[in-house]
Amino acid sequence: MKSTGARGSVWSTVAVIVGIVAAGTVVAGLLHEPQPEPIAIPGCEEVIQPEDLVRVNFAFVSEGDVDSSEVPWRFEAKSQAMTDALIAALPDGSVVEPEPFAPTFGFDAVAVRQSFDGYATAFGTITAADRTGTLAVTVGLSDQPAGPCFAGVVDERSTQADGTVLDIQDGTDTTRVVAVATDGTRIDVNANGVLTLEQLIDIALAPGLRASAPA
Repeated sequence: MKSTGARGSVWSTVAVIVGIVAAGTVVAGLLHEPQPEPIAIPGCEEVIQPEDLVRVNFAFVSEGDVDSSEVPWRFEAKSQAMTDALIAALPDGSVVEPEPFAPTFGFDAVAVRQSFDGYATAFGTITAADRTGTLAVTVGLSDQPAGPCFAGVVDERSTQADGTVLDIQDGTDTTRVVAVATDGTRIDVNANGVLTLEQLIDIALAPGLRASAPA
């Protein structure tokens, strides 16, 4: 009798535990919405999901930037060579629209020397194939690799034969290509209302925009 009673007590306890676990699972399912499927980005081994973006500190993105005194485009000869390379990389027939109250389209060595991050930006209005829009090209230098992809910021990543990493964001009006070259140069090409994705890639891959290119 004691043996039978003991066995019955064990199974009763097991039934109670199973019931508690099952009830907890149901309650948890009611209180927490199903997690969305992780976003996959072609060419990206690591993707930062939208729900994780709030946890990413800005320093994670900017870490590895070099001092402005180390960038070669702080010198007029280099910045002019980069400007020439940028204009040469524009599609045939492109026109840089004059901006009377804005700096000339190109990289400014003086502005780089006065900056804190050493970035150089060329910004202007471009007309190509009967379309007019803005084009911004920012060049920086970093000792860090391309890093993970951010969902909603990168649509696709590809690696060129020379090791250059291209991050692509192809929007309705705005298209962006970021190239991370093996010499540490980061070239951010952003067009609004003008130029195709292929044309932006050509600009991002222009050898003359890289830090290691001779002036």
